[in-house]
Amino acid sequence: MNRRKVLGLIGLSAILAACGGPGTRQDGLRARLFNYAGAIRWNDIDQAYGFVDPAVREQFPFTAEEAERWQRVQVSRYFEGPRVTEPDGRVTQTVQIELIDRDTQTLRTIVDRQRWRYDEESKTWWLETGLPQLLKSRPN
Repeated sequence: MNRRKVLGLIGLSAILAACGGPGTRQDGLRARLFNYAGAIRWNDIDQAYGFVDPAVREQFPFTAEEAERWQRVQVSRYFEGPRVTEPDGRVTQTVQIELIDRDTQTLRTIVDRQRWRYDEESKTWWLETGLPQLLKSRPN
């Protein structure tokens, strides 16, 4: 009887481990998305830029002009749509961001189509699509 209990516990442990526990990729993704959303919500664009894939940062550096644009707006709402896991393991998410122009007090909404990839080496999720574009200057 004890042998059955031990084997049952070993089997249950294996099943739970396969389902993923603390420290899984999905936990890392949830934490990354939460922290990135917080940085955007609080207009901490320098912090948000740190979530951008290093290869994208190299190809599309954050310019002083973009920083100035972000200083002229205040994020009033960040609404996350559902996440979709692509066959290649990347995760896409569409986010609506409401912005208030600090000078004119006008409200507008932009749509940010995010694509996140997991880097096995650094065990980190990186934003491949870059920061939300206030003005369309490159494809997202």
